[in-house]
This record gives sequence, C-alpha cells and structure tokens, in this order.
Amino acid sequence: MKLNYVKTSPSQNMTILITDYIDSKDYIKVANSVMRYESLYAEQVGFVVPPKHNDSCVGICMAGGEFCGNALLSAAAYSRYKGICLDENFFVSSSGSKDALKCKINVLDLHRFKVFGQVPNPLDILPMDIKVDNNIISGNLVVMNGISHFITDYAVRKEEFDKIMNQLINSVESSALGIIPFKSIDETNFEINPYVFVKNTGSRYFERACGSGSLSLGIHLNNFMGIKQARVHQSGGIIDVEISDKNYISTEVTIISEGSVYI
Repeated sequence: MKLNYVKTSPSQNMTILITDYIDSKDYIKVANSVMRYESLYAEQVGFVVPPKHNDSCVGICMAGGEFCGNALLSAAAYSRYKGICLDENFFVSSSGSKDALKCKINVLDLHRFKVFGQVPNPLDILPMDIKVDNNIISGNLVVMNGISHFITDYAVRKEEFDKIMNQLINSVESSALGIIPFKSIDETNFEINPYVFVKNTGSRYFERACGSGSLSLGIHLNNFMGIKQARVHQSGGIIDVEISDKNYISTEVTIISEGSVYI
C-alpha cells in the first residue's frame, strides 16, 4: 500500500497526517506502521477525512477516535499550507468532538504557522488517588471524549510512569490515557512531562508536547486556582492555553515534509 502524507511538528510533537482516503478499519495498521523508526517515525498519526460539518474546511480523525489537540492544529496548518482554506479563521471537524472547532492561522512563512485551535470542553473532572509501591499519588482525572488525563503535582519518577499507567488502564474506560505531572514556574508558567498511551495502537510515548494534556492542565488550574491563561512548557516547546466559555490552545506548527510512504 502506497499512501501520501504530510509530516508536521507542533512543538516537536511529531505528527503524520495521512492525506489519502483509507478505510477506518485500516487506521491502526497504518498508524502502527508509519510511526516506526524505520518508517516516518512520529509520536502520532491522524487521517485527513471529509469534514462532518458543513462549515468545516477539513476533517481529522485519530486511529482510536480520540480528540488530539496537536493533530487539530496540524490539520489546520495543513489546510492553509495546501490552500484548502485561505481564510485567517475557519473551522475543522475532529474526532472526539461533536462540534466543529474554530481555528485561527497566522502565517509565519511558507511552511511555518502559528495556530490557535478551539478544544472541546471536558466531560468530567474526577479526584483520583493512585497507589504506587508505598506512595499515594493524588490528582484529578480530566475526562474528554476519547482521552483522559491524570493531572498531578507529584514529581513522578521515570520508573513510576508505567505503574501509574497500568492502573489507569485497568480503571478508566478511555481510548487514550495520559499522565501529566506538572510543576509551577510562576503564576502563569507551568512545566509538564506528558506520557500518553493509545489503546488501539498500544503505543506509549513521552510526548515532546501534548495539546490535550496541556488543555487538561489548564482545566485543572482554572477549576482549583482560578487561572484562565497558562503557558505550558514541555520538552518540545510551549503550548499556550486559554480557558473561558470556549477553550483554546495554540503553538507553532511547522510542515516538515510531504511525500509517499509504503505500508
């Protein structure tokens, strides 16, 4: 199978967009193949699909049907890069969201964009304690459509991530799960180290940047500290979060390459 793709970098959260139509039953096979080191090597794969909303210019679907913030931003950048939509403001349809999501593009150069994207409101926020060895790790589970993130200010050690994730897998019904340990830099700047598991592909990654994880931290900070805007620092860059009646994330997205890949 030969498929066309575009590879993007939203704050180094390397994302492959498969731009040819394929049957959804093949999403997992394709995603697992192209993410490999010997293929295109990325942290996640999204599939460009016809938009499900009349006012959207493009659609993006993840293999697990989850919402992915950086895939949304990448799809918006792809839409402008390919000339699908030349407006500054437009809508994108995304898996994990019943509504079309508003996006805004600032063009930095021919293949680099500052992208703002609306993010669906969370379905729930639940307090959660997880026991790892002799430690009780307290936090909150931010539940979104298809993905849930465990937010904690506990300094998770490297060897503890999989132990926490295994407990989340056994106790939380979600297509994808994230562990988002955070620490405060100052009143509006925070640092995270996102670790994400996708059930359908079985992948576990320390992501260079996580859009939905950044948003989930923003929801947590707004609920418990009244913070409406935050800069979320991660190893790949900064994702800005704005919490209000409608929530937004933004970061710089670079088109890295495009071409064909063999499955």
